Amino acid sequence: MVSVKAPSPVPAETLAEVHRSFMTAPFNRLLGVEFGEYHDDGVSLRLPLVAHHHNGAGVVHGGVMLTLADAALGFGIARAVGKRCTTAELKINFLRPVSEGELVARSKILRAGRKLVVARAELMCVDKHVAEVLATFAILD
Repeated sequence: MVSVKAPSPVPAETLAEVHRSFMTAPFNRLLGVEFGEYHDDGVSLRLPLVAHHHNGAGVVHGGVMLTLADAALGFGIARAVGKRCTTAELKINFLRPVSEGELVARSKILRAGRKLVVARAELMCVDKHVAEVLATFAILD
């Protein structure tokens, strides 16, 4: 099992590559995802909301919210284990609609094994809890 509380055994150059990879990913850039901060057990990513994030009802599309959470989860996991990973399962609970402000996804690793990692992401907007995500990621390398 990988410890996510202890200082990372992952080399600094690997961590820099993980950061670059997530922040230059074409889809993340298309949406406007920005880096937030590192945490001992994950990362935070931000998304300033604009009109093209909205659905036909005038609120942020659920896929936009899930994409931000998925990116924060994958980034946090790759940073903790120093290896590529992919989403194996994802579940979201939308708690309230969002239409403006800045959406923040904060990932937290719950359990990291050799092949699978379980993590959660909390989505906040203007200090309101707007969604909760639970995910399982598979380690690829």
